[in-house]
Amino acid sequence: MPVSTLDTMLAFVLGTETDLWLRLGFADKADGARPEVGMDYAEEYGAPYGDPTPGDRAAIMKLAERYPAAHQRDLTPLIDEMRNIKTPQEIAVLRRNGALSAEGLKQAIAHAHPPMYEYQIEARAAYVFRNGGASGWAYPAIVSSGENVNTWHYFNDRRQIQPNELVVFDFAADLDHMTMDITRTFNISGKFTPEQAKWYAVDLECQKAVIAMLKPGNTYEQASDAGKAVFEKNGEGKQWLGYPGHFLGLATHDVLRPKGPIKAGQVVTVEPIVEFPDKQMHFRVEDTVLITESGAEILSSGVPKEMNEVEQLVGSAK
Repeated sequence: MPVSTLDTMLAFVLGTETDLWLRLGFADKADGARPEVGMDYAEEYGAPYGDPTPGDRAAIMKLAERYPAAHQRDLTPLIDEMRNIKTPQEIAVLRRNGALSAEGLKQAIAHAHPPMYEYQIEARAAYVFRNGGASGWAYPAIVSSGENVNTWHYFNDRRQIQPNELVVFDFAADLDHMTMDITRTFNISGKFTPEQAKWYAVDLECQKAVIAMLKPGNTYEQASDAGKAVFEKNGEGKQWLGYPGHFLGLATHDVLRPKGPIKAGQVVTVEPIVEFPDKQMHFRVEDTVLITESGAEILSSGVPKEMNEVEQLVGSAK
């Protein structure tokens, strides 16, 4: 029914005390999770000329004013539980997006060489996404190098990359309302230095250890412990911040947090980070994983992550 009839209907059904179910929690968007949207609202509240009722807050307040007898109930937890377990149709879209996003990163890395600008790597992947039918990006591209490589969410992408520098490339598409999240780290000259190779191997080993635990019957805490053990073995346990990833779906940082039992139908990222800011080194290997009854299905497997394969890929299309 048209929204213009909503008040007529509500006036009829809310004439006496009753429950009115709404999403009272913060909204979210493809590239912004609920806490991020909440922080956006907070900035509006605090700004001298900000909107006093940003986003969906105005509709909630108007409903409360117009129907004071209604008891507003929060539908957010129920919606979130539904979003957390993907339908077969959503899984089909996610598989398509995983293949498309991986192909974009793969082609961009194959064309990467010094001296080129960060935005040129971004542009190559962006073309593949759009040409493959994506409606946009799951989040702004991160192509960081040099003094920017340790900024986790670096979006400027304007720097010219110098020989032998590390590049952290984090980018994916938004396809038919389903997002993706992939990161690869590589040396722009196509060969990791011995020290870079050492820590890349640690990061990859950690990621694989976590993914191996992602199956029903295990918990996200157990998966986290498996990754932490790899860090501790290599003297980097102090860097461990908990489960290295987040749920994914309609939003890149989707609703709920990975904790408790691992369930079939969940889609989660795995992205451990090893970094040394004083050396301008940051290593992040990230994949998006679908939990199935038999274990983890890596949706972003189309872009290489084994060290020798990454080195062979860099600049191979030049």
